[in-house]
Amino acid sequence: MKRQISVGMLFAVGLLISGAGHPEPAWSDKPCSLRTLKGTYVYHCAGFRLENGQQVHFAFAGQDHFDGNGTVTGVYSYSDNNPILQQHISYSGTYTVNPDCTGTYATVDENGISGHLDLFFGRDGEEVTFIFTDPGVVDAGVERRVRK
Repeated sequence: MKRQISVGMLFAVGLLISGAGHPEPAWSDKPCSLRTLKGTYVYHCAGFRLENGQQVHFAFAGQDHFDGNGTVTGVYSYSDNNPILQQHISYSGTYTVNPDCTGTYATVDENGISGHLDLFFGRDGEEVTFIFTDPGVVDAGVERRVRK
């Protein structure tokens, strides 16, 4: 019996030393690709836009679905200085991903309003930081994957 325990312990120590049974770290040397952003993400953010030379504060929250092939669809609700103005507005668009885990995003919603963003994320794609690049808009936020 003692011999079996010793052999079993040696085998277990050997596996630990060789790295077997350990998942690859989330941050690896693998380059990012379109598939890095795949699944459903939720987000919220607040900022302002210029309208007739005046700053209009706004907030919105929504859900993105990245398909892993460069297409994004989603829905959002939007509010500015008034109560919620628009609820459950759908949109679609495209996204790009660079090997260094940066990218771009462009969408048009059902009302014809477009949005352009720069994206920054880790190699696991679990969280995306974004900033709008449209003239007259100051806004940034974070979205988190909730489903692959």
